[in-house]
Amino acid sequence: MRARRFLPLIMICAFVLLSIGPATHPVQAQEAVTLTALTHDQLYINFFNSRLADWEKTQPNYKFTYDFKVDSQAPTTVLQSLAAGEQIPDLVGIEQGAVPNYMKDGIIAKYFLDLTDRIGDRRKDYAEGRWALYSYQGKIYAIESSLTGSVYYYQPKIFKDNGVDVPKTWEDMLTNAAVLGKKKIAQTVATNDANWFAMLYFQRGGLVFDKDGKFVFGDEPNRSLAIEVATYIKKGIDAGVFMQVLGNDMWSGATLPTAYKSGELAGHVMPDWWASCCLEPGVKDMAGQWAIAPMPVWAKGGHKSTVWGGTGWAISSQSPHAELAWKFLEFMYMGKESQIERFEKINMFPTMFDAMKDPRVSEKADPFFGGQKIGEMFAAAGQDIPVWYQSPFRAAWSTEIGADLPTLFDGTLAPDAFVDKAISVTNDAIKAG
Repeated sequence: MRARRFLPLIMICAFVLLSIGPATHPVQAQEAVTLTALTHDQLYINFFNSRLADWEKTQPNYKFTYDFKVDSQAPTTVLQSLAAGEQIPDLVGIEQGAVPNYMKDGIIAKYFLDLTDRIGDRRKDYAEGRWALYSYQGKIYAIESSLTGSVYYYQPKIFKDNGVDVPKTWEDMLTNAAVLGKKKIAQTVATNDANWFAMLYFQRGGLVFDKDGKFVFGDEPNRSLAIEVATYIKKGIDAGVFMQVLGNDMWSGATLPTAYKSGELAGHVMPDWWASCCLEPGVKDMAGQWAIAPMPVWAKGGHKSTVWGGTGWAISSQSPHAELAWKFLEFMYMGKESQIERFEKINMFPTMFDAMKDPRVSEKADPFFGGQKIGEMFAAAGQDIPVWYQSPFRAAWSTEIGADLPTLFDGTLAPDAFVDKAISVTNDAIKAG
């Protein structure tokens, strides 16, 4: 009887509980955000896309869409947009050579986020030269994508077959030319690009601008170092150390791949990005026939390696999502794991010292280079690279150096005249403002 009496009560309680249902918490609606980015190189977009799922897990309150675009003239396009008063992308990839144009009239400080305090004490954990490229009046405005440390890519068989050693110094290359040069085998390339001259000159210890942006190329010891390097280049051209590859032939076409395959060009001193951008795609069928050695050094002193290139990612300070864009860039580029993933996925060598030493980097074997641990070579290069300081007047110097290199090669301009002409033209540009 007792059970029957309580049955209706139990049923009522159950009905009430069912009607109330489980305790619920309101689901917070995700804010819709579109992040935009522009760069000249698809590789950077590929890397961003590869990490989007992991990035979104760190930002559960947002529903993201992405508008990432590639434009071969990205830095110029952005400057034109700013001049027209148009909105620019949240994230902008600025190739380091274009940075001086962003320094003019303080454009970089007016329109881009100052990252100095956001980076903070972490600055010391990365190669200083990679910050200097994107610094203006002591503030950092972009984060570099790659160390761009340089090495010697070479074909071991050519050296073995000709009984010469892989060069450890630039002077060794001249010695080797007594054998290889006579057989019309060049050991590396000379091109009419100021960045190429700067590679050798900076490695020797010279400066074009100092940390305050002052033009010091004409000051001592810089002028003497520049003449010394220019003199070596002319000797190397005459001895057959260098193969002259001018203009677009350096970056596209069959000139370099053909020279590699024919044995006319035994190697190439270039930065880390050369392997993935140009060497491997150009000679896929030569996998296993290449190796990497440390870059030849200058017997009289200088750095163990040098740099060429780089792309820094900057954030529009006018963006409504500027702080979120910073978090995105920080996730993608800052920290050991992000640096290592970038190397693993797009072969951009870390700028962070701890990442350089990690076994996933230093022990990485590459079948194209016969299973060699290429990370070990780049890690060694990364320990001693020059710092490249920027200036709004860098373009004047670069344009003149690039224009005059062919006349240095053919002897029309003597090494001292080559250097002094660049000094004069740059000083004139500075005086003209």
